[in-house]
Amino acid sequence: MDKIHGGNIYEMARQRGIDSRKIIDFSASINPLGLSPRAKKKLGKGGLEAVLHYPDAECGELRKTLAQFHGIPEDCLLPGAGSTEFIYSLPRVLKLERILLVTPAFSEYENALETQSRDCRIHFFETREEDGFELNVEGLLLALTQGYDALYLCNPNNPTGILAEKKDLLRVLAQAEREKAWLILDEAFIDFVPEESLIRQAVVSPRLIILRSLTKFFALPGLRAGYLVSNSGMIEEFSRVKEPWTVNALAQIAAVESLQDKAYADQTLVYIREERENLAHGLQGIPGFIPYPGSANYLLVQLHPSLNLSAAELREKMIPRGVLIRDCQSFHHLGPYFFRVAVRTHRENQALLKALRQVHKEILKKEWNSEVRIQDADEKAAGLPGLKSSG
Repeated sequence: MDKIHGGNIYEMARQRGIDSRKIIDFSASINPLGLSPRAKKKLGKGGLEAVLHYPDAECGELRKTLAQFHGIPEDCLLPGAGSTEFIYSLPRVLKLERILLVTPAFSEYENALETQSRDCRIHFFETREEDGFELNVEGLLLALTQGYDALYLCNPNNPTGILAEKKDLLRVLAQAEREKAWLILDEAFIDFVPEESLIRQAVVSPRLIILRSLTKFFALPGLRAGYLVSNSGMIEEFSRVKEPWTVNALAQIAAVESLQDKAYADQTLVYIREERENLAHGLQGIPGFIPYPGSANYLLVQLHPSLNLSAAELREKMIPRGVLIRDCQSFHHLGPYFFRVAVRTHRENQALLKALRQVHKEILKKEWNSEVRIQDADEKAAGLPGLKSSG
């Protein structure tokens, strides 16, 4: 499967001869407030000296901070170079062969399963457009009785942004435990709705493994920091096969400071909620643009077929305007009319809406000109006088 991600502004800038600094990147869903003030201060005040030494292979301070942050034991979590490190180690450690994957989904699940396990067979449980991409819990409970080694599920879903309620996921977990299947729950965006996390259940469940990221909420994509949460026995098993020093010294410093910056976290939750609502309202005001009610820092948008415009075509029209969006056709079970946009600063969100309105206006103008040409041709064929301009 092709590896297509958001946030690759460098390749696009090279291809187009554009300065990457002049591109507003809506394809990667990163906290628009940027780095935590505490993390920025620590890194700037002697923090860079940490690169003169090997990083702490055990991530001792980071593990302690994460344990305090979540109120769970230190031996129930394991830091890594982003959650992607664990996505690739899961098939090896668990020896997965028959997988149920809730779609649409992050492409790296499938990439990891296919590259790490030759005998792996992947089955898809599709959330449907006609249901608003909400999880069909009853259908999923029934599907789990068909003998799977593991269920992969992302909450809130990427790219739809739709949130499965905690009470429903507890039912899914109970079914997975009965069927002796692993529930691999990706909570990369759960920091935007922290009350819905199953992290406390992961400590005691024999079948729950949670993937967490510090990339999205804490704006650390370039430093690569994430962690795995499960029962202590499973964490010990992953620790035995984990490569040393995967979390660099600067990533550990920034992560520790970010987790302790409560003012930054509170501000982020308020800001994202307000700007997400403003952005959704603005998108709804453009005819033919249909945003879905996301719960994280991005929105999935559907283009009405009447626009005669695919998401890929829209992406190409937006690039010369200095805006990059995420065409979602590479996600399983999403057609050509879906794209995703991050929630960014108010000014940047308004720039996005302005550019989208310009594209929409161009489409209407093109359609009107096409209709006029057809009408002129029909009248000419019928021997009637053509349209004259009013100018």
